[in-house]
Amino acid sequence: MQKEVVSCEKTREIRGVKLTPVVRSTLTWVETGGTVSFYASMQPVYILIEFELEVRALRATGEEITLQQLCSECPAIREGLVEGFPVLLAQQGR
Repeated sequence: MQKEVVSCEKTREIRGVKLTPVVRSTLTWVETGGTVSFYASMQPVYILIEFELEVRALRATGEEITLQQLCSECPAIREGLVEGFPVLLAQQGR
């Protein structure tokens, strides 16, 4: 069996630029006989970059995407984005 979760990780600030990785965590387990084997992994999917009053999103490949694209591709993190980036509320009001 397998379970996947996409989530925003802890934001790091470097010289005034805030970086927030969005990762896909996967847990896989297999039961064979009386033994259960587990495998877990985390893969970067996106990175959010906040500088002053602007937020940008990049795929792990480096391609820039809009925040609307990010929310449509990954609706599970939409609420976390608004909570973690108050700047987005100001941008939505434009």
